[in-house]
Amino acid sequence: MTQDGLNYGMLDKMVGLELRKAQSLARQTFMKVLEGRILPGHFTVLVLIAHNPQQSQSRIAEAAGLDRSSLVPVLKQFEKQGLIKRIPARKDRRSKIMTITAKGQKFIEKYTGEIQNLEDMLIEGLGQENHTKLSELLIQFQELLEQRLSDTKTDL
Repeated sequence: MTQDGLNYGMLDKMVGLELRKAQSLARQTFMKVLEGRILPGHFTVLVLIAHNPQQSQSRIAEAAGLDRSSLVPVLKQFEKQGLIKRIPARKDRRSKIMTITAKGQKFIEKYTGEIQNLEDMLIEGLGQENHTKLSELLIQFQELLEQRLSDTKTDL
């Protein structure tokens, strides 16, 4: 039983459900901060490109936790908006590397303060120690699931 009076059965206190609900609320909050101009995952990609110039699309997709095929349309849109530049890699002309443009950097800077304020609010509400622990637990959670996926692939 939970606060809303529903019986969740096996889902009660299940990490996956609580994580999905938390992610949904985080996304809504983030979208409000970004005035609906960009999705949180897309903002992540933009920041990763800004801080990791000359990286391949595959590396950025992996770092952002996105599928490479879902990243390409986002990058094309960023390029169309003048936020990034994509150029063929020197060693493999089929591969593209990306750099942030001045317009892209200004876009990031416009929202950095508000995003940091949001993170600061979470730190204050959870406490620094719990905030750090939550982040560490989420990383461990990801690693466990990645290992499970890896084990499943080798079983096939």
